Amino acid sequence: MTTSRWSALGAVVVCVALGLWFWSSRSEIGNEISLIAQLSSAEKRTNVEGAGQFAIEQVTIDGVSRQAILARPHSRLTYNVTVPHDAWLEVSFAMKPETWDLPGDGAQFRIGVSDGRVYQEVVRQYVNPKRGDRRWFSVRQDLSAYEGRQVKLIFNTDPGPPEGRDNANDLAVWAEPRVYSRR
Repeated sequence: MTTSRWSALGAVVVCVALGLWFWSSRSEIGNEISLIAQLSSAEKRTNVEGAGQFAIEQVTIDGVSRQAILARPHSRLTYNVTVPHDAWLEVSFAMKPETWDLPGDGAQFRIGVSDGRVYQEVVRQYVNPKRGDRRWFSVRQDLSAYEGRQVKLIFNTDPGPPEGRDNANDLAVWAEPRVYSRR
C-alpha cells in the first residue's frame, strides 16, 4: 500500500472512532437536576399539620429501595427549573408499604408544568393499594417543548379517588425525581 492510501485509511479509522465516541456519549445522561437535592428550595404547600410533611426517606417496595419525598395529600411541591436541551422528567411514585393494609383509599399523583402563562398537566395517576397498586409507578415525560425556558414543575398529591376527601393513611411518596438531558 502506498503512503497516501495508509493516510486515507488512517483518516477513515479516526473518523469512525470519533463518530462512535460522539454517538455513544450522546446516549449517556449528561446534565441532571436532582429534585430531591433541591427540596429545600422548592415551594411547599400542604394542609396536613405537623412536622415532616415533606421528609426525605428511603422506601423499599418489592426489594427496590429508592430515596423518596413523603408528600401526604393535600400537598404541592413546586420547583423552578430551567429546562436543558433534550430534557426529560423522570420520577417514580407509590404509597408506602406500611399503609397498604390500613384503612384508606389511596392517593392521586399529578404533575404539571407551568411556563407562567399556561399550565399543562402531564401526569395523573390514582394509586390505591386496596385494588392491587402495590408497586412503584414510574413515568418519563419529554420536556423538550420547554427547552431553554424557566418553568415550574408542580408535583401534587391529592386524596384518592379523584374528588375524594379521605386522606387516612395516605403516605404518598415521590421517588428520585429528576430532570435530565442526554447531552
